[in-house]
Amino acid sequence: MRPLKGKVRIGTSNGYMPGNKLTFPAEYQLRSRLHYYSTFFDTIEVNSCFYKTPLRSTYEKWLTDVPEDFQFTLKLSKGVTHAKELKFDLDCMETFLQAATGTGNKKGCLLIQFPGKITLEHFNQVEHILTQLRLLDPANEWRKAVEFRSDTWYIGETSELLNEFGASLVLHDFSKAKISAVMPKANFVYMRFHGPTGNYRDSYSGVVLDEKAGDIHEMLASGKDVYVYFNNTVGSAFENARYLQAKLLSG
Repeated sequence: MRPLKGKVRIGTSNGYMPGNKLTFPAEYQLRSRLHYYSTFFDTIEVNSCFYKTPLRSTYEKWLTDVPEDFQFTLKLSKGVTHAKELKFDLDCMETFLQAATGTGNKKGCLLIQFPGKITLEHFNQVEHILTQLRLLDPANEWRKAVEFRSDTWYIGETSELLNEFGASLVLHDFSKAKISAVMPKANFVYMRFHGPTGNYRDSYSGVVLDEKAGDIHEMLASGKDVYVYFNNTVGSAFENARYLQAKLLSG
C-alpha cells in the first residue's frame, strides 16, 4: 500500500446528524449540537451562511465548541454566486469574509457554488469573483473550491482558470452536471455527495463508497488533501460519512 502524504477530512453539510439532543448521550445533552457533531467529524460544510451571513461573534462561539484540529468550510453567500449575471455587490463579499475571520485558525475551504444557469459564457464574471477573493484573502487562508452545475465548464480552459487562483474543482454527483476527467493542479480535492440520484436523498451503497474510498486513497497517496462532505441530508448523510471514515481507516 502506498504511504499517504495527504490528509482527509470528512463531514456532513450543515453538520447533519439524526435525532435531537434527547437522543444524545447524557454528557452531551447540555452542550451544543456542533460540539457533539465534532466528536464524530473533524470538519463541517456550513451552508446556512449561503443564505444569511452570520455575525463574527457567532463563528467565535463555534470555535469554543470544537477541538483544535477542526476546520470550518463555508459556502459563499448567494449574494455573490447567485447574483443576476453574477453582477454582485462587493460589499456582500467583504462582509462575508470579514465575519468569517471569526473562525480563527480553523479555516477550511470556501465553497463557491454556481447554479446551472451560470455557463461558460460567464467565464469573465467567474474570473472576476476569484480575483476579488484573492484580493480580500491575500494570505490565502481559505482554500477555494468551485462547484459548477453546468457541464459547459468541464473543459481545459476551466482548469487553467482554477490553476491561476490555486482553486480546486468540486467533484460532485449532481444529476444535471457531468464531471470531466480534466482536473486543476490544486493541492487539495473537494468531494461533495448530493445523493445517489443527485437529489439530496437516499443512501450510497457500500460498493459505491468502497470505490470512492479507493479513489480517495490514491489522491492522498499523491500528496493531495481531500475534503469530503455528504449533502444527502434527506437520506443517510451521517451514516454514509461514518462508513467512508471507517473504510479509509481500515485501509
